[in-house]
Amino acid sequence: MKLSKIALIFILGACTVTCKKPEEPVKPVVEPVVDPVVPEKPVPAETAIELRTSTAHEMTCEYNATSKEYTITTSGTDPFVFAKAVGKPLPDSLCVFSFSYTSSQNVDDFQLYYCDPLSEERSGHFGAMSRTGSFKEFSCNLIADRGKFSWGKSGSDYLRVDFGHTKNNTLKVKDIVIRPMNAAERKAYENAQAQEKTKEQKAATLQAYLSKKYASSISSVSVSDNEVVITGTSSGEGCFLVGLAPYEDLTSMTSFPEKTSVPAGAFNVSIPRKVSKDGLTQDRLLWKWAIVKGSAIDSHARYADDLPEPESLPEMKPAGKKGLGGFFGESLQVSDLDALGITSATVNIVINTVINTERTGNFSLTHTYAGKTYYISSSQVSSLDRIFKACASRKIVTAAILLNRSSDNTAATRILKHPECDGGYYSMPNLTTAESVNLYAAVLDYLASRYNGGTNGRINHWILHNEVDYQKEWTNMGDQPEWLFMDAYIKSMRICSLIARQYDPHAAALISLTHCWKKADGQYAPKQMLSDLNLASSAEGDFRWGVAYHPYPQDLTKPEFWKNDTQSTWSKDSDYCTFKNLEVINDWVLSPENRYKGSEKRILYLSENGTNSPSYSETDLALQAAGACWMWKKVSSLEGIDAVQWHNWRDNKDEGGLRIGLRKFPESPDNSATKPVWEVYKAAGTATEDSVFAPYLKTIGIRSWNEIFHPVQ
Repeated sequence: MKLSKIALIFILGACTVTCKKPEEPVKPVVEPVVDPVVPEKPVPAETAIELRTSTAHEMTCEYNATSKEYTITTSGTDPFVFAKAVGKPLPDSLCVFSFSYTSSQNVDDFQLYYCDPLSEERSGHFGAMSRTGSFKEFSCNLIADRGKFSWGKSGSDYLRVDFGHTKNNTLKVKDIVIRPMNAAERKAYENAQAQEKTKEQKAATLQAYLSKKYASSISSVSVSDNEVVITGTSSGEGCFLVGLAPYEDLTSMTSFPEKTSVPAGAFNVSIPRKVSKDGLTQDRLLWKWAIVKGSAIDSHARYADDLPEPESLPEMKPAGKKGLGGFFGESLQVSDLDALGITSATVNIVINTVINTERTGNFSLTHTYAGKTYYISSSQVSSLDRIFKACASRKIVTAAILLNRSSDNTAATRILKHPECDGGYYSMPNLTTAESVNLYAAVLDYLASRYNGGTNGRINHWILHNEVDYQKEWTNMGDQPEWLFMDAYIKSMRICSLIARQYDPHAAALISLTHCWKKADGQYAPKQMLSDLNLASSAEGDFRWGVAYHPYPQDLTKPEFWKNDTQSTWSKDSDYCTFKNLEVINDWVLSPENRYKGSEKRILYLSENGTNSPSYSETDLALQAAGACWMWKKVSSLEGIDAVQWHNWRDNKDEGGLRIGLRKFPESPDNSATKPVWEVYKAAGTATEDSVFAPYLKTIGIRSWNEIFHPVQ
């Protein structure tokens, strides 16, 4: 959106002399009538913004009229407050939200919601606010968001102001205004616009490369203990085989230091697996290979197909579809594994709490990868051992959810945090340098080698990372065109898959997605991201990837999804896919065009989902339990869904007021007591299922469970 400019009107009253013939009488000169100049109303220098202190959530907010300061103390991980309406339409030139603040802790992600309506898609993330004891300015350029959301056009427009995710933080805030850009901000905005254009062009180039047909081809890449063998066909003389490390981009390179001449026609080239490059001993297992002619791309690149595989490691599949999300090994939770009949579980692993480049604190264990020694947290390993052993002893299939926290101040975090991460809970792993790729590969190698089915248990599958269609919140890489984000994300999936398959040939890398489908509530639409993955797999070699989907109700707070989820239809192009219309994603995963190498169904886990009980009233608890009945009847009948992992095991105060657990809050008077939904989940898949589920037919308003199923159109 371009800034509107103030027009300066200058009216010049110059006279023009015209020559007349002598015989004509001279006509009197008539002075032109000039309308009086009405000066334009001056554009206000700024508009003050007031906070509605009574709306503070998970924080206190008090205003001191004398000092004109707000004092904010956060009590939870979702602190926010609403601002008063702007009062009148704002000129386009007022586009910078700014304030002065002090803060006792770092704020990981400052966010603004443009109301009304209130939704994540109508919000902006503006990065971290650093800890400071003296007042400093924080500013957010709203120019793009104002245009995108038409915000500020009405006097009733207002903001919700979110102060990150940090508990027990004390801030002072003053001088909150919306003002014009200053010269430095205007220059930064213009630079950002130019960078955005460059990114869009790069994204288009990536998509065009993947969609193009080339004269040469790589047909297979086989990796053994000591070498990589690349087989293919070149289009003629002057062709070279090039190897690309994960941090290199084939579509933007004009010279290729790692290249080998190949003959015209069929070729078979053997190259050492290990190589010294960019100051590190690198494992070419993670590389991809392409044909170039001169400096032009002449084939798609291809990753390794065949790897050294361990002997006698059988494939594990869940014995049933009933799973548990976020398993962390508390004794009561362990006993629920048995009581509920759990057969699969997800486990959160924050990778930068596991590995570091320095020996400090609990980072006392060592792991050597590609010739470099890293340090592993003994306390994290002890915790993970307990978790995976508990699952292994019960033959529970596990999926590790790999997260990369962006706010920890460790050497590993500074390396692993993506350079364009500007907030959110977690960051996309940084795969832009040799150092960061090696560190990421090292932590994956440690986890895959330790939890490979031996005495420490087993990680069967790997979920990368969390809800990537909402990347700004959960896998932050800054503002990116979809294909730039997907290029980085697919590299992360590929690295994980290649390393894990050395220890478990049955391991799959799963993409994590929200309940959106055709619609992009966050940055991208899940259905399109899956199409992107298919395109990349087709061009650069298919690999074992699957889907970790989160079919929460459209409004997570409302359990009656059968009434409320109006945008969850039985169309292939439904905006959302929730418990209401699970047939949609089931149809997608069973379709031939979406299968691994065209034949094998990809894994589909419903890896995070649940229905809410807005309160602990009898009515709300019954609605939550009824939703679980509906969910189970669908999951158990739809063959494309491999398992569902209910989230959360018990209610959690850090989930913004949601009560989606099978048990109550541990802080509740009855201390984690089971809810009716726990009894429903226990009965699911057993001889008592029909009798326990039957009362909830009336809650939903149906006579038979057959009524909940619909064909996909």
